Amino acid sequence: MDITFDIERFMEGSGRVDLTDVVWEDVPRYPLTPEALRAVRFFMITESATFYYLRGLMKTKAAMEEPEFAPFLCAWAYEEEFHGRAFAKFMQAYGEPVDAGYRGKMFNGRTAGERIDELGQAAISFVIPDDWPATHMAWGAIQEMTTYVAYGQLMDRCKHPVLELLCRRIMKQELKHFSFYYQQANKRLERSRVAQHVTSRVLKLAWTPVGDGMSSKAEVAHALSFLFDGADGDAIEQVEKRIRALPGLEWFNLLSQYVEVNGIRRPPASFFAHPRGARDEEPDRASVGV
Repeated sequence: MDITFDIERFMEGSGRVDLTDVVWEDVPRYPLTPEALRAVRFFMITESATFYYLRGLMKTKAAMEEPEFAPFLCAWAYEEEFHGRAFAKFMQAYGEPVDAGYRGKMFNGRTAGERIDELGQAAISFVIPDDWPATHMAWGAIQEMTTYVAYGQLMDRCKHPVLELLCRRIMKQELKHFSFYYQQANKRLERSRVAQHVTSRVLKLAWTPVGDGMSSKAEVAHALSFLFDGADGDAIEQVEKRIRALPGLEWFNLLSQYVEVNGIRRPPASFFAHPRGARDEEPDRASVGV
């Protein structure tokens, strides 16, 4: 996996995920189980929540003073917005309702912990402005890597050609986002023991999986079961192994702990529309742009 990051190259190539060749009429041709659609909706909501997290990042000292931060955050938020829109369009093409006001309902319904976290971030960034961005970057790296792996799992488990096309294109952008967060986290943690200590303490105290806070605990648990097999799978190890390579985070096992504590296990075979590794019908690949 290539994790090098060049801000100029990223900015020149950034933009909305390309959907111009997607044949949306093909979406309902390939059936999905209710559990699969639930996972797609979860990521539609998760991707659409990026705007709210951007506010916390923009309050950091680094966002104002370092030349790479502001341009990356602008492009990151723009690309993530269109990831959410792509999933929403997929759901609508499948025949699933998408409330036009779901973003506002999602924000107004966020948990008390999410609201407290917003205030806490502002306070901590004021007290330790030079070291706090390391925590943001490590947190972002965890969430982006989790999402990247999840989309690979979503393709494998749904076996839907149009969804596969969307996921592959979104994953290319997610990998670039991960590269930024990871390199920034690595640089900041490597140069500061204080940053390592603060990041470890905050992650152990407050971290929860991507999507938590904007979706219910039940939706998070479903996604981790459907896509990762919970404590029974090996996909979680892909995420944790990468994060453990960061200075001071050699201990990282929070995803494993989360699925164990919450009793999240492998779902029944009925959750999947197709036997893994097989398709009922091979699509016309030209029609889905792959």
